[in-house]
Amino acid sequence: MAYDEYGDPTGFPVLNCHGGLPCRLDVEPVAGAASELGVRIVSPDRPGVGRSDRHPAASTADWAADAEELLDALGIERCAVMGWSAGGQYALGVAARLGARVTHTAVIAGCVPLDDPGRRRELSKLDQRFIGLSTRTPWLASWMFGALGRSAARHPDRAAERSVKGVPDAERAAVLAEGDWMGRTMTEAMHDPHGQVDDYRAFAAPWGFAPEDVTGPVTLWQGDRDRLVPPGWGPLLAARLPAADLVVCAGEDHFTGLTRRPEVLATLAATAR
Repeated sequence: MAYDEYGDPTGFPVLNCHGGLPCRLDVEPVAGAASELGVRIVSPDRPGVGRSDRHPAASTADWAADAEELLDALGIERCAVMGWSAGGQYALGVAARLGARVTHTAVIAGCVPLDDPGRRRELSKLDQRFIGLSTRTPWLASWMFGALGRSAARHPDRAAERSVKGVPDAERAAVLAEGDWMGRTMTEAMHDPHGQVDDYRAFAAPWGFAPEDVTGPVTLWQGDRDRLVPPGWGPLLAARLPAADLVVCAGEDHFTGLTRRPEVLATLAATAR
């Protein structure tokens, strides 16, 4: 398992569950804020993503065992957990399986379970295409992910521009201000394109647990202009979680995962104390 750490090495630990298509580097821009807040972010790659070995049959719930092994190896007894986009369900899986070891869970633009085909049809056309190719023609999906990675490596500026096409000005500016971050993140994520296929198949498969199994506190952040994750999914997911608060981000799209991250970390740090 590959992982990076950001922020205060002696601070309160927060386990990051990266989004889909990015990798462990998706949290890199908030390193300075983490240091100021006294937070130690531990950000691993999921199986097959970035530099972590593949586990083709893994479910969302299986990630909790990997996360627990990493926490044990680092000597971390208790932590908060956060996940952006596809990473949200992985953060919830860790909270469901590790129980009281998790102090608080943050989900930013996260999804409801997608094993219902009707819910999958509410996703963006891009994600529907990635899921369809990954499940029906994995060889073609692998080629496509490899091409995405090579393009991002050659033209990181174009990768950033494509990712923010049509998003609100503040989010677009925030992404572009990070320079080659988006391109580097996608390049590293596609290190093994077959692993991205595995990740998308797991994204749409049954989680292996129910939202109702997450008994600890959860805070959800959801932009009401999100074009990748339907804004209505925030209230649906919150209603299924026993102890959830929903923060509706007015006028914001999917890059709340970047712009809201300092606020997320501040919430997790405050509840830890």
